Amino acid sequence: MRLVLLPLVLSVGIACGPRGASSPAEARAHLAAAVASHDSAKLWNALDQDTRWSWMTVQRAWREAYDITQSSVPEGPERVRLLARFEPAATSEDAQTLFSKMLLAEEWRQAAALLAAADGNQPEPSTSGESSQIATPQGPLVFKKAHNRHWGWGYSGLAVRAEQLKQTAIADLERMRANAADYERAATRGAR
Repeated sequence: MRLVLLPLVLSVGIACGPRGASSPAEARAHLAAAVASHDSAKLWNALDQDTRWSWMTVQRAWREAYDITQSSVPEGPERVRLLARFEPAATSEDAQTLFSKMLLAEEWRQAAALLAAADGNQPEPSTSGESSQIATPQGPLVFKKAHNRHWGWGYSGLAVRAEQLKQTAIADLERMRANAADYERAATRGAR
């Protein structure tokens, strides 16, 4: 009985989970609903897959950097500074929570301005079929399709900042991993 129910439960969970929209027009509607309600959870669900993955990377990298800081960096102002820098990710349950904490008022204004400038227009698909946009006087309102078959369309207007944060978080983690070894060597020499 369990073997029969498990696939059913998993398929229902996948079908009901927040996934991308099935079309650019649906993605636009999801974005409009998020902006109208000023709901960061709805905005998260309206994002394209690549933007969400960038935030997931930021959250994981900074959480690990926080752990390294706690275990390796000696007490002092540098440790305090690093812990404060990585704390939002370390105290976030998941990437969506971190996204909500770090969402800028300017990003809300930008999305609202683009939607208002788009008026009732619907996104025009690109020749590749991987992106779609509405040209507006405020700039393009862009939606992207995921590269896998399990995800659909999402708003990609926050992708640039997410990618920048991802690159910063990856560099921070690499630096903390390298520094941890240095801190440990210094502690070992100091114990002699």
